Amino acid sequence: MRRLGILLVLGLVLIGVTAGRAADPALVVIVHPDRAATLAIDEVGRIYRGRRRFWDDGSAIVALNLPSGTSLRERFSQRVLHGDSAQLAAYWNEQYFHGLFPPTVLSSGDAVKRYVASDPKAVGYIEAADVDASVRVVLTLE
Repeated sequence: MRRLGILLVLGLVLIGVTAGRAADPALVVIVHPDRAATLAIDEVGRIYRGRRRFWDDGSAIVALNLPSGTSLRERFSQRVLHGDSAQLAAYWNEQYFHGLFPPTVLSSGDAVKRYVASDPKAVGYIEAADVDASVRVVLTLE
Protein backbone atom coordinates (compact mmCIF):
# COMPACT_ATOMS: atom_id res chain seq x y z
CA MET A 1 0.00 0.00 0.00
CA ARG A 2 2.79 2.37 0.89
CA ARG A 3 4.44 1.61 -2.45
CA LEU A 4 1.23 2.54 -4.27
CA GLY A 5 1.08 5.82 -2.37
CA ILE A 6 4.65 6.67 -3.33
CA LEU A 7 3.96 5.85 -6.99
CA LEU A 8 0.84 8.00 -6.91
CA VAL A 9 2.75 10.96 -5.44
CA LEU A 10 5.55 10.56 -8.00
CA GLY A 11 3.01 10.42 -10.81
CA LEU A 12 1.34 13.62 -9.63
CA VAL A 13 4.71 15.35 -9.34
CA LEU A 14 5.61 14.34 -12.90
CA ILE A 15 2.26 15.57 -14.20
CA GLY A 16 2.80 18.89 -12.42
CA VAL A 17 6.31 19.28 -13.85
CA THR A 18 5.26 18.56 -17.43
CA ALA A 19 2.16 20.72 -17.16
CA GLY A 20 4.31 23.58 -15.87
CA ARG A 21 6.40 23.62 -19.04
CA ALA A 22 4.78 25.77 -21.64
CA ALA A 23 5.27 24.69 -25.22
CA ASP A 24 7.22 27.10 -27.34
CA PRO A 25 4.78 29.54 -28.92
CA ALA A 26 4.29 29.28 -32.67
CA LEU A 27 6.30 31.66 -34.76
CA VAL A 28 5.14 33.21 -38.00
CA VAL A 29 6.78 34.75 -41.03
CA ILE A 30 5.22 38.12 -41.83
CA VAL A 31 5.11 40.58 -44.71
CA HIS A 32 3.47 43.92 -45.36
CA PRO A 33 -0.33 43.55 -45.73
CA ASP A 34 -0.15 44.81 -49.34
CA ARG A 35 2.29 42.09 -50.37
CA ALA A 36 0.38 39.28 -52.10
CA ALA A 37 3.23 36.76 -51.94
CA THR A 38 2.94 33.40 -50.30
CA LEU A 39 6.12 31.74 -49.09
CA ALA A 40 6.95 28.10 -48.47
CA ILE A 41 9.49 27.22 -45.80
CA ASP A 42 12.21 26.51 -48.38
CA GLU A 43 11.66 29.93 -49.98
CA VAL A 44 12.01 31.63 -46.59
CA GLY A 45 15.24 29.70 -46.10
CA ARG A 46 16.53 30.93 -49.46
CA ILE A 47 15.64 34.51 -48.52
CA TYR A 48 17.40 34.27 -45.16
CA ARG A 49 20.51 32.76 -46.78
CA GLY A 50 20.64 35.49 -49.42
CA ARG A 51 19.84 33.13 -52.28
CA ARG A 52 16.57 34.84 -53.11
CA ARG A 53 16.99 38.60 -53.05
CA PHE A 54 14.02 39.97 -55.01
CA TRP A 55 10.25 39.79 -54.80
CA ASP A 56 8.30 38.78 -57.91
CA ASP A 57 7.70 42.47 -58.69
CA GLY A 58 11.48 43.09 -58.86
CA SER A 59 11.82 44.98 -55.57
CA ALA A 60 14.67 44.00 -53.26
CA ILE A 61 13.69 41.84 -50.29
CA VAL A 62 14.59 43.27 -46.89
CA ALA A 63 15.00 40.28 -44.55
CA LEU A 64 14.83 41.08 -40.84
CA ASN A 65 16.37 39.02 -38.07
CA LEU A 66 16.29 39.09 -34.29
CA PRO A 67 19.50 39.30 -32.24
CA SER A 68 21.71 36.24 -32.12
CA GLY A 69 21.07 34.12 -29.04
CA THR A 70 17.40 35.04 -28.61
CA SER A 71 15.19 31.99 -28.29
CA LEU A 72 12.93 33.00 -31.18
CA ARG A 73 15.89 33.45 -33.54
CA GLU A 74 17.36 30.12 -32.48
CA ARG A 75 14.05 28.35 -33.12
CA PHE A 76 13.70 30.09 -36.49
CA SER A 77 17.27 29.20 -37.44
CA GLN A 78 16.83 25.55 -36.50
CA ARG A 79 13.43 25.16 -38.16
CA VAL A 80 14.00 27.18 -41.35
CA LEU A 81 17.76 27.32 -41.87
CA HIS A 82 18.65 23.99 -40.26
CA GLY A 83 21.51 25.48 -38.28
CA ASP A 84 22.42 27.31 -35.12
CA SER A 85 23.88 30.80 -34.64
CA ALA A 86 27.50 29.64 -34.87
CA GLN A 87 26.91 27.78 -38.15
CA LEU A 88 25.04 30.72 -39.63
CA ALA A 89 27.71 33.21 -38.52
CA ALA A 90 30.31 31.11 -40.35
CA TYR A 91 28.05 30.99 -43.42
CA TRP A 92 27.65 34.79 -43.46
CA ASN A 93 31.38 35.35 -42.88
CA GLU A 94 31.99 33.40 -46.09
CA GLN A 95 29.19 35.16 -48.00
CA TYR A 96 30.63 38.55 -47.07
CA PHE A 97 33.53 37.89 -49.45
CA HIS A 98 31.00 37.34 -52.25
CA GLY A 99 29.38 40.72 -51.60
CA LEU A 100 26.34 39.37 -49.73
CA PHE A 101 25.29 40.71 -46.35
CA PRO A 102 23.21 38.97 -43.67
CA PRO A 103 19.65 39.99 -42.83
CA THR A 104 19.27 43.20 -40.87
CA VAL A 105 19.07 42.61 -37.12
CA LEU A 106 16.41 44.44 -35.13
CA SER A 107 16.19 44.47 -31.35
CA SER A 108 12.79 42.84 -30.80
CA GLY A 109 9.78 41.17 -32.35
CA ASP A 110 7.90 44.43 -31.91
CA ALA A 111 10.56 46.28 -33.91
CA VAL A 112 10.35 43.62 -36.64
CA LYS A 113 6.57 43.96 -36.79
CA ARG A 114 6.71 47.76 -36.99
CA TYR A 115 9.33 47.66 -39.75
CA VAL A 116 7.40 45.08 -41.81
CA ALA A 117 4.19 47.10 -41.36
CA SER A 118 5.93 50.18 -42.78
CA ASP A 119 7.96 48.63 -45.64
CA PRO A 120 6.33 46.52 -48.39
CA LYS A 121 9.74 45.04 -49.24
CA ALA A 122 10.36 43.62 -45.75
CA VAL A 123 9.93 40.11 -44.40
CA GLY A 124 10.42 39.04 -40.79
CA TYR A 125 9.34 36.59 -38.13
CA ILE A 126 7.63 37.08 -34.79
CA GLU A 127 5.62 35.06 -32.28
CA ALA A 128 2.15 34.25 -33.58
CA ALA A 129 0.55 35.89 -30.53
CA ASP A 130 2.02 39.26 -31.59
CA VAL A 131 0.33 39.36 -35.01
CA ASP A 132 -2.18 42.11 -35.68
CA ALA A 133 -3.75 43.73 -38.75
CA SER A 134 -0.60 45.77 -39.49
CA VAL A 135 1.12 42.70 -41.01
CA ARG A 136 0.15 39.60 -43.00
CA VAL A 137 1.20 36.07 -42.07
CA VAL A 138 2.65 34.09 -44.98
CA LEU A 139 3.92 31.06 -43.06
CA THR A 140 3.25 29.55 -39.63
CA LEU A 141 5.92 27.43 -37.96
CA GLU A 142 4.71 25.34 -35.03
